[in-house]
Amino acid sequence: MQLKILYVEDNKVNAIVMDKMLSQEDTHILIAENGKEAINIAQENELDLILLDINLGKNQMDGCEVLKKLQELKIASITPIFAVTAYAMPGDEKHFKSIGFDQYFSKPVNFPQLRSEIKKLKL
Repeated sequence: MQLKILYVEDNKVNAIVMDKMLSQEDTHILIAENGKEAINIAQENELDLILLDINLGKNQMDGCEVLKKLQELKIASITPIFAVTAYAMPGDEKHFKSIGFDQYFSKPVNFPQLRSEIKKLKL
C-alpha cells in the first residue's frame, strides 16, 4: 500500500531531503511551499499524512495557523498531522501536541523514528 504524504516546507533543500528519505518507504510525497498551497492540496487530495513545518517564511501563514485551518475544514480529524520543526526547546513538543498535532519531530529529523511512526499508519 502506497501512502500519500503532504510535506509543507518552505526550504527547498529540506523538502528534497524529506522526499529522498521517504520515497524509499513506498510513499508518494507531495510538497507545498506555503500554507495556502498546503490547504489547497489537502482539500483536493485524499492524504494519509501531513508533515507540517512551523516556520513557513516571513509574511506567510505559520504551521500553527495552517493546522487551525485544517482543523476548521475537518481535514485534521481524518488525516494525521505531524509537526516537523526547528522548535526544539523543552516544552515545545507538549505545546504542539496540545494544539492538535498528532506527533512532533524536531529538526534535524530522526528518520528511523519518523519511518516507524509512518509504518504505524499502514496498520
